[in-house]
Amino acid sequence: MTFRVYLLLLAAALLMSSLNAQIPGFAKDPAISADGKQVCFVFDDDLWLVPFQGGIARRLTNTPAPEWSPQWSPDGKWIAFNSNREGQSYPYLISSKGGEAKVIIRESYSITDWFKDSKNLLVLRNGFEWGSSFYKLPIDGSRPVLIAEFGAVFASLSPDNKSIVFARYGDAHREGYTGSLNGDLWKLDIASRQYSRLTKTEYTERYPRHSHTSNSLYY
Repeated sequence: MTFRVYLLLLAAALLMSSLNAQIPGFAKDPAISADGKQVCFVFDDDLWLVPFQGGIARRLTNTPAPEWSPQWSPDGKWIAFNSNREGQSYPYLISSKGGEAKVIIRESYSITDWFKDSKNLLVLRNGFEWGSSFYKLPIDGSRPVLIAEFGAVFASLSPDNKSIVFARYGDAHREGYTGSLNGDLWKLDIASRQYSRLTKTEYTERYPRHSHTSNSLYY
C-alpha cells in the first residue's frame, strides 16, 4: 500500500467517524399526555416535548447520560423516566413544565405505567428468584410494594387499575418469527394474582395500551 493510498483511507475513516458523531439517531419512546395535547419522546438520548398537532420540539432534559421510557402522569403534572445518570438505571421524575429531575429511588426499577392517582408507578424489577416482577412504586420515595412475582415488559394498567396487560416473549426485530418463543399478551388480575392468556397466534403481539375513552385495548 502506498503512502498516498494510506492517507486517503485515513481521511475517509476520519470523515465517517465525524459523520457518525453528528447523527444522533431517530426519535423513539413516544408518550402522549393524558389530555392528548403533547408528546414526550426521546431524541439524542434526552427527553423532548412537542405539541401533538405538530410544531417546534422543546428539550426537557440535557445530560450526557441516556434517558428512556418516559411516561406521563394522569394529571399531566409529571413525567417519569429511566436514566443511568449515576451509573445504574434508576427511575426519575421531572415536571412536565421543565426543571430539575429527581431520582425516585436508587434501585433498578423499570417504569412501565402510572396508577390513576398520579402518586404511584407500575414498575418492573429483575431478580434471581422470580425473574421479572411487578411492583407499585410511590413517587415520594417510599418503599415499593410487590404486586406479582411474575411480570414482563411493555405492561399497561387498565383504567380502573384492577388488571395489567403485558407482553411475554417475542422479538421486535424479527417480525416474521413464528417459533415457540413468539410473543403473546397476558392479563394479570391484581387482586387475585391470576393470569390469563389473551392472544395465541403464530406471530408476536406486544406494546399493549389501554384506551381511556373506551373499553379497547390496542397493541
